[in-house]
Amino acid sequence: MKHTTPNRKKYLFIFLITLLLSGVANGQLTQSTFGVQGSFRYGYLLPHRSTMGHLLQGHTSSIELGGTFQMDGSADWHHHFNMPSVSFVLNYMNFGFDEVLGSSIGTQIVSYLPYFRHKGWSAGSRLGAGIGYVNKKFDQLDNPTNNAIGSNLNALVTFGFMVEKQFDRSSLGLELNMTHLSNGAYKLPNLGLNLLLVGLQYTYYLSDLNYKSIDSNRVDILPLERKWSFHSQFIISTKQIYPTGGSNYGILSLANYVHYQTGEKCIIEGGVDAIYNQSIIRDVPGDYGAEKNIQFGTYLGYILPIHNVELLVAMGRYVYNPLNPKGMWYHKLGSRIRLTERLQANIVIKAHWAKADFFEYGITYQW
Repeated sequence: MKHTTPNRKKYLFIFLITLLLSGVANGQLTQSTFGVQGSFRYGYLLPHRSTMGHLLQGHTSSIELGGTFQMDGSADWHHHFNMPSVSFVLNYMNFGFDEVLGSSIGTQIVSYLPYFRHKGWSAGSRLGAGIGYVNKKFDQLDNPTNNAIGSNLNALVTFGFMVEKQFDRSSLGLELNMTHLSNGAYKLPNLGLNLLLVGLQYTYYLSDLNYKSIDSNRVDILPLERKWSFHSQFIISTKQIYPTGGSNYGILSLANYVHYQTGEKCIIEGGVDAIYNQSIIRDVPGDYGAEKNIQFGTYLGYILPIHNVELLVAMGRYVYNPLNPKGMWYHKLGSRIRLTERLQANIVIKAHWAKADFFEYGITYQW
């Protein structure tokens, strides 16, 4: 198996994010009210490893600008999520340590999913995913103290809680979020940056907010009468292992899994993974053959379906793991984007107890 170069990896990453953008953009955003959004956030870096304490030198600040689509209720999934909104944003962050961490510029797709709405008030989750460019990465000669980020291009993920008040043509939100930057171990070091931020968000809409009733003739993309479904998934990826500056190793994976949908907001997923990870025999002392790179695992997960996007969180355990380089348990966190009735694009991070193993880039087929 040939090694995947870092440049090819970056192009693949950008391609899959583009799929995500197009998938959401095709998801009935025309049935919405468009607004212009801006926010300011302030917080600090959370050193989640003892070896990162030296990176906490000052506060983090963030500015974000973008466009938002407030769903208007003309589709049934709008009502499932209490009139959510989807935003396309650009953001700038300064990490409070210019000499070592520098700053980042990023783009994200962000969804606000209210738990309730009452007289213009709402509270809910604000979830975002995209890419961020960090201008100060680890360099053995020029920046050796940055042990958190080894690449300029990184995944940019946001998990937040927001309280919002909507008016006729505007809204004001107060948000607390955790923002994460990392590259999924395709370039070491990759401890990542975790940022705890609080902020204010203001949105101005180009027309009055107007919520409509459900069209009773509409059919969901994931109809509830089809409880069970079966899927196969092909994954390709790459990663590095310590020490830094080494080669990239290729990864292939095949998964088969089953879905059971219990409601509009819940799908239970159970599956099996067959993995060939070229880095394993390089990561464990000893003289082993390539057959030791093979792992088999089984996992159970929860999926939140949001129209043509699925958000996945899962926990698995290897049933065959001969060299056991990272332990017997693993986790998955990410999303799948519906491309056609039967095809999905997959971008999921596989990890071992919050330590990234690799990104799962792939295609899923529903039987």
